[in-house]
Parts: sequence; C-alpha cells; structure tokens
Amino acid sequence: MRKRLLSLILGAAMVMTMLAGCGSSSSGSATAPTETTESSDTTEAADTSDADAADETTASSASLAEQAIADRKAEAEKTGVYPKVVFAFYTWTGEPAGTKRVQEKICEYTRETLGLDVELLVQDSASYAQNVRLMLSSGEQIDIFNSCPLGFTATVNDGYCYDLEQDELIQTYGSGILDTIKDTYVNGCRVSGTLYGLPDMRDMAISPATFLIAQEYLDGIGYDYESQYQDGEQIVHCDFSDITDIFAQLHEKYPDKDVFAPGDNLINQGSKVDLLGRDNFGVLLDPANSLTVENLFTSDVFYDRCKMVYDWNQAGYISQDSLTDDTAISTRVKAGSCMSMMAAGKPGYKTQADGENGRSMILFQCEDNIMKSDCITNICWHINQGTEDPVAAMQLLNAMYTDPVLSNLLIWGEEDVDYVETEDGHIKFPDGVDANNAEYYHTMNWLMPNQFIAHIWEGDPLDLWDQMEEFNNSAPTSKALGFAFDNSEYAAEYAALTNIYDEYIKQLMFGFLDPDVGIPEMEERMEAAGLNEYIAAKQKALDEWAAANGVK
Repeated sequence: MRKRLLSLILGAAMVMTMLAGCGSSSSGSATAPTETTESSDTTEAADTSDADAADETTASSASLAEQAIADRKAEAEKTGVYPKVVFAFYTWTGEPAGTKRVQEKICEYTRETLGLDVELLVQDSASYAQNVRLMLSSGEQIDIFNSCPLGFTATVNDGYCYDLEQDELIQTYGSGILDTIKDTYVNGCRVSGTLYGLPDMRDMAISPATFLIAQEYLDGIGYDYESQYQDGEQIVHCDFSDITDIFAQLHEKYPDKDVFAPGDNLINQGSKVDLLGRDNFGVLLDPANSLTVENLFTSDVFYDRCKMVYDWNQAGYISQDSLTDDTAISTRVKAGSCMSMMAAGKPGYKTQADGENGRSMILFQCEDNIMKSDCITNICWHINQGTEDPVAAMQLLNAMYTDPVLSNLLIWGEEDVDYVETEDGHIKFPDGVDANNAEYYHTMNWLMPNQFIAHIWEGDPLDLWDQMEEFNNSAPTSKALGFAFDNSEYAAEYAALTNIYDEYIKQLMFGFLDPDVGIPEMEERMEAAGLNEYIAAKQKALDEWAAANGVK
C-alpha cells in the first residue's frame, strides 16, 4: 500500500514539476523590467501564476483522494469486501451495548463516502492503555488510536506513531484536518519536526480543580449553592478550604458513604502546573509567566495537594479500597457509593458531568482557568506506524474531523434510536430512554476528533462551541504552548523515573502515605535516578524552542 501511495505522490510531483516549469518561464521574463508599469504587471502575473499553481496543487490532491476512494469501491465490487479501518477509543465503562448497531450505521455511510468499513474497538478506561499497547506491539490490526492513557511521548518513543507527513499523507488525504485545526495546535504534536499526531477539537483550556458533588447530598446538608452562582454560570467559585468544610458536613450527615473518590489527577487537572512534555519530571509552576523548568516534587503545590488528600483520608472521607479499586470514579458516584470527585471544568461541563455520574452534580471551581502546553498532546489521535493502509486511515480520520454525519454517529449514535432532535435544534433521549438504559451514551464527546460539528445536547446552550472557543481564547496561556519534549536521548532516565513515580504516586495522591515521609523518599530516589539531569535537558530544549519561536 505504501508503494501505491508513493507512486501516486510521485505522479502528482511530476505534474507539479511541469507546472513549476511553466511558472519559471514567466518569472524569467520579469527579471529585467524596462518600465515600472511593466514590472508591476509582471509581478501581478507572477502572483497569479503562484495562485494558479496553488489551485492546481489543491486540485491534484483532491483528484488523488477521490481516486483512492474510487479504487477501493471498484475492488469491493469485485470481491464483495470493503477494506476495514480499526478505530480504537475508550469509555469509562467499556463498550456500550449499541456499539455494533452504530458501527453498522457508520459502515453503511463510509462504504458510500469513503469506500471502506469501520470497526469500533472500544475498551474500558482501566484496560485501554495495556490492551492497545499490546495490540500495537504484537502487530494486531489497529489503525487509528488515541494516546491519552498511554502518554504522547511514550507512544512516540515506542515507535507506534506514523509520520503523518510521510509522502505528503496528510496534505493529500487529510487537508480538511489542516483547515480545521489551528497551526499552533498541529505543530504542538511535532517531535523534532515530525508530525506524529493530531489533537481533537475540544476545550484546550481547563478550569482546574473543579469538584463535582452530587446535588442530593448537598441538599441533604442544606448547602445553598444557587446563591453563589455568578453571571448565570452553574458553578461555585471557592477555595480548597471550602471543599474541606463541605466534606466534613457530608461525612457527618452520611457516615456510611465515601465522601470523595480520589484519582491521580491532583496536579494535571487539579492545579495550574504545566507538565512539560506530558510528564511530571520538570514542570512550569507558573506557566503563564515563566519558562523556568522546576522540580514538581519539591514544590509547595505538590506538597499541599498531597497533604490535603492525606488529611481527607485520615478523616475517613476516602474509601480504603481506593488503591486497588479500578472502577471509574464517575461509575462509583453513579452507583451511589461515593458523593464527589474532581476533574477539569469547561463550558457545558455540568451536562457532561450529570450524564457521566447519572445524577445532578454541582460544580465547585478552586483554580483560575489556564491553557497548558500539554493541552495539545494530552488527548491526541494517531495512525499506527504498522497500518497496512495509511491512505484509508487518513481519509477516515479526515472525515471524522470534517463530516458532521460521521461525527454525530460517533458521538451520539443513531438518530431516533439513541437520540431525537428537538424543535429548537437540540437533541435529547427518545421517550423511554435515559442515561441508565441508553444503548449508546458514552459521554466521551471530548475524546472524539471533532465534537464541534456535532449536535448540542438539551440543557447546553446552542452556542456552546462559540463559548468553548471564547473559553480557549480568553484563558491565560502557558508560554510553552506548542512545545514538545523529545526525551529519546534520556529514555533510560525516563523509564527509571517513571518506575519510581508509579511506586509512590497513587499512595500520595490518594492520601495513604504521609507526604512528610513519602515525598522526601521519592525525591531522593528520583535524584539518584537522574531527575536533575532530565530537568536540565528539558530546560535546554525549552530554551532552544523559545529562542527559535521568539518566546520570551
């Protein structure tokens, strides 16, 4: 397949060479103008020639893309079999009951529009990283996948990611993607100049440390949240001491329920700290104002977060099974065994939170909005380096970013079965269907390539995507936005640091290890494993990137 792709591109290159030859002839006649008017006219002619050449390039790419689709359809007419692209993603609870039905609807559509079949490979969040990594390493078919749980840097370093610009792949078969995503975001997925992935269309900024507490329990303690809403927002702005006070009241009122379901997101979603390169080994503590790479584990913010959760655990707010319970946090809240959790907020998050948790949730935000450098690569789509048909994979990915029909099928499922449209332009559940019995309601809209071209769920404003764009544009931005750290020369140090980190982090972030004891132990071992050298390398790379991009 790669040979066929190369031959198609070479054919296009020959066409462009001939076009360039024609253009150079015009340029040659303009090298010695005798009058100003002639020079102006010739310049305009050259500009027109350049524009025509650009148009020809676009037309040539479109022709190649159309031909690839036609070839697949012609082959399917002969064999009765369409080529298949495997698209892998995860949900909190695994494959929805209606997945195969929705998959067939997608295939009916993509056979006609792209000449291919699609297999939705859906995993639960707890096993996705391990299962996908095993498939990638063993050569099983998986064509498009998201590196969110695997880690962008680790996935690239392990050689799992196709160079999306190899043989002009994305320029020829994914130009719609490039028209959809900002150049800054696309370039943030480069490592040493190579484009290995693409961010999805979502909230790039975050509202850190957004606590979700089930409304019924707040009502039970008589907590007045509505009076604290501002500017029509359904969110309470507060600080961590307020959350601790609420937890104490909840624990007293409901002693048999866990107050808080902890996660390992205390820093990446619970603070403004920028995890450069999507790892914890060298961070920006003040990303909107500083390019100084610092040690997270000796910082006040890391200690304070760990100490806060440790105190909550000592007070009995956290389940003692948390370290071994792999059940998704929202699933525990939905089941009624736990009353609250923490995540990163955004416009429209209440509707998502209510759906994920199966009950009305009240949002409390404890940190100001921020756009971090890792916002680009923390949820990134890739084509597998081992895919047999990169053209088909890219054309499917392009459609997922640009085709509303396909985006709605991926996100919402089948119309009139999984959702219905309302008179005002929203969508909602059909009669008799709700979040608890829906066959395809995965609430992973933010994970899909482009939710911005999909329907808006009832309860969210119809201008939600405009609000999301404003949210992204108005948030203070990390100075390192677009920076990606190539740590391939420090793979051994990274592996050693990761092993130590994994040994301690859940105990610290879940409140089972006293930070006055655990943090110094972890820090000492990390320094011995090369933490300071790793941080210095990241600082050097960031300085070079900043100088090249004019960032001060």
